[in-house]
Amino acid sequence: MNHVWKIYDLERIIADGMVTAVTYACESEIEDASTRTIGYLSLTTGSTSDSGFIAYEDLTEATVLNWVQANVDQPTVETENSASIAADVVARAAIVKRNGTPW
Repeated sequence: MNHVWKIYDLERIIADGMVTAVTYACESEIEDASTRTIGYLSLTTGSTSDSGFIAYEDLTEATVLNWVQANVDQPTVETENSASIAADVVARAAIVKRNGTPW
């Protein structure tokens, strides 16, 4: 099972670039089966004068992923995605009829 965490979007205050929320995803796949969980994380923000503040234009996906992974139960999300894929594989294997024409 391969799990890839991604950042889909950032919400920020235009005036100062303070990021207030993150839309993220965990995309999971094995062979020809896949699923994803998309989440939204509201951030507790401080001030642009705080030590450690990173300007919006200087943010990297790795930095924001660290924020997400510090606040989201990563093993639970990955386990749920794995279970969803397993259920899909079982359901596909149970299909015994198919519609269509041979031409």
